[in-house]
Parts: sequence; C-alpha cells; structure tokens
Amino acid sequence: MRYLMAPALAALALAACGGESSVDADGDGAVSAGEVASKVEAEGIMPEPGQYKATITMTGMDIPGMPAGMEGHGAGASTTTEYCLTEEEVAQGFEEMMKRGQNGECSYESFDLTGGEMDAVMVCKTPDGDARMTMNGTATPTSTDFTATMAMNVPELGEGTMSFAAKHERIGDCPAE
Repeated sequence: MRYLMAPALAALALAACGGESSVDADGDGAVSAGEVASKVEAEGIMPEPGQYKATITMTGMDIPGMPAGMEGHGAGASTTTEYCLTEEEVAQGFEEMMKRGQNGECSYESFDLTGGEMDAVMVCKTPDGDARMTMNGTATPTSTDFTATMAMNVPELGEGTMSFAAKHERIGDCPAE
C-alpha cells in the first residue's frame, strides 16, 4: 500500500501550485515540470513558503481480479504528513517538488489552473509500468483541495484504479533548523 500511495503523495505536493494546460513550450507533446513552473511563475500563481500539512484519504479502489472480500479494502484509510516548502523550493517551482518521493519520475500530460480550479493529468513511472493520475479540485497560494484517480498496473491482478481525496494546507512557518 505504501508503494501505491507514493504517486498520490507526490501529486499532492505538486498540486500546491498551479499552471495552465497550454504550456508545452517545446512542442514535444509532454508538459514538463519546468514548462509548468515557467507558466505558473508568469501568471503569478505560486505557493507560499512554509510548513504544510497534507491529508490523503483513499475513497475507492477498482481492481479487476481482486480476491473476494477485498472490495472496498482500504477505503477511508487516511495518511497525514507534514513538509516544509522553503523559499528556494518555491523559486524552483514544480521541478523540485516533483522530485519529492518520485525521484523526478513524473511528468504532466496536462495542467490547468484557471480561476483557482485545477484540472491535471500526471504520469509517474513505476517498476510495474506507468501510473496515470487525474486530479480535479481547487488551489490557492496556501492550500489545495482535490480528488485524484490513479490508473495503474497492480502486480498479479492487472490494471486497476485507486481514488483519493487530498487536502494540503499551510499551517505556519517552517521549523527552525
């Protein structure tokens, strides 16, 4: 379960910022973290540095071939983490945030943040193939509240989806080191 939640955790960290879908500056058909960061910076939509609390709650799981009695397993499970977003990380935009938990193995197919409404698709490489996550919700400089559905290959079971509700909120300044 920990491995399956890693892409969702990365998405939560990334969603604390915003971007726009037409940011494929190099025309290669993929929206890179740098392209999103450039667009976000140009539009003035950036997260505030500080200490954030991220809460992820699994809302559903649909995996064909799942053993009987496992339907709904994990639904309602919640994970809360805290992280510090520094001035330096804000200046580096999405590229640095994407490295959190995913070692730079994620990229956006699309990212749109218009009027605080977020609509994004992120693909993360995993040992079992690509995990594709759609995210929809709202974002401000100090919070995000969104739902995500991740489609991925589940070892020994096949293709399936997991759904999450996620909330990030700035809870104060980063602790002194």
